[in-house]
Amino acid sequence: MLEFLKKKKKDGGQTESSKKKSDRKDKGERSEDKKGKKPDDKKGKKGSPVAKDDSQIQKEKNTEKKKRKWFSKKLVFILFLILTAMGASSLVVYKFYFAPKDPESLKADYQKLELKNINLPEEMIRFCFDNFPDLYAAILNCNTEIGLMDKEIARIDDIAKQYPEQGKIAEKEKAVWEKAKINLQKSFLKIEKPVKEIYVLFRVNKEQAMIQINEKNKELTDLAGAALVPARELTKSIEEEKPPPGLIQGTLYKLKKKFL
Repeated sequence: MLEFLKKKKKDGGQTESSKKKSDRKDKGERSEDKKGKKPDDKKGKKGSPVAKDDSQIQKEKNTEKKKRKWFSKKLVFILFLILTAMGASSLVVYKFYFAPKDPESLKADYQKLELKNINLPEEMIRFCFDNFPDLYAAILNCNTEIGLMDKEIARIDDIAKQYPEQGKIAEKEKAVWEKAKINLQKSFLKIEKPVKEIYVLFRVNKEQAMIQINEKNKELTDLAGAALVPARELTKSIEEEKPPPGLIQGTLYKLKKKFL
């Protein structure tokens, strides 16, 4: 009986110890499984990329295409504005500086002037203005040159009266100016004759007159220019008069000296 109890006790003790050992073993295995097992990645965890589905990717692509399309339209519109501005400015520059001028719009208005040193009547001077513009300018210059010569001759006469004993000096200088004046007048008398004839022909037969105008225009203008050359060489030595005081009077004087 005693042996049976000892044996039972021994078996029970072994059973409890073995049970404890198995429990410890199971706990160790579970702890090792916990240590070895990696936690699953959580979606949406901070710092980790979020997977995008196809619809979101397509949406982003469409948005990018819309941005590019809008940018392209804006760029085209800006380029259109720039080209339009450049075209408008080029048109203005061409119109005012390079475009052919309308002869009617450029034609100056005739103004009646008192030409004391020209023998042509006023209607023939107007005829020259309309049909011989270069000759008309030469006629105005001729009137001015003769006026300057008359003033210089008068000045020499005043000096001769103040110093009669030295009158020969004054007479000699006066003869130079008088000769230049006579030569200029004779040259323009030769020009005035064909002008009168063409004017009368213009009143009678305009077609024939226009032929004469085209044929004689350069010839008469060249004759007038050649006659003015020696006169200008002589009168340029005269000291120019000072313009009168005042803005308006001074401006009118300069314009008169320039065109008359």
